[in-house]
Amino acid sequence: MVKNFTFLFIAILISQFGCKSGRGSEHKEVKEFEGVITYHEMDKSIEGMNVDDTVTVYYANGNYAAFHSERSSKFHIVKDYYFNGAYPLRLFVDNTSDTLRSLKLNSSFGKLESFKIKKAEEKIFSRNCEAIELTISFDENGSTSYTDNTIIFSRGYLKIKKEHFKNWNLGFFNKIIDESGAYYLKSKSVHFDSSHKNILSSKTYEVISVKEQKVDQKIFAIDLLKIR
Repeated sequence: MVKNFTFLFIAILISQFGCKSGRGSEHKEVKEFEGVITYHEMDKSIEGMNVDDTVTVYYANGNYAAFHSERSSKFHIVKDYYFNGAYPLRLFVDNTSDTLRSLKLNSSFGKLESFKIKKAEEKIFSRNCEAIELTISFDENGSTSYTDNTIIFSRGYLKIKKEHFKNWNLGFFNKIIDESGAYYLKSKSVHFDSSHKNILSSKTYEVISVKEQKVDQKIFAIDLLKIR
């Protein structure tokens, strides 16, 4: 179950810039993005739990709330929250349930097999982009599976403060954000069986629109009594 959650969370947001190659000056205060990002989501699995949807993400000060525009009778995250801190949590609601399921992110799971960054061939919003590519292996009950992840970002665009995600060890997301320093424009995760050839599932997010604006903090309000 944890392995499936890890794959799902790497793909989301789970996270780009008006790019030049190379890192910016670390001593400068980051003017962080605040606003609304809309993605097109494609999710496919061999179990037939397929999703073709749009996802709206509200981001402010290291917190986000993501909402799917449609509901599915099958497993489908409708609401998804992240709150930064020393013990960061992902909170999410399945379908129409009023229970917030939680996942701790400060523990690592899986082995980082490779991590590299390169110039991306595509442009998004006419911006030059870079791609972070990483492979994670998972050993469970004597069987190994693999997830290949590609995160597309544009350096200097949709900036976020890296410290908000420094404790998100799950899926090595903190390492991704430390390299990019920004929210993602496109992400793709492909989960393979032990041969690293046969695809078990895949998830893709592609940005549709970005609106820089103040976010009403009420969007992040949750009922703590509903967390399980």
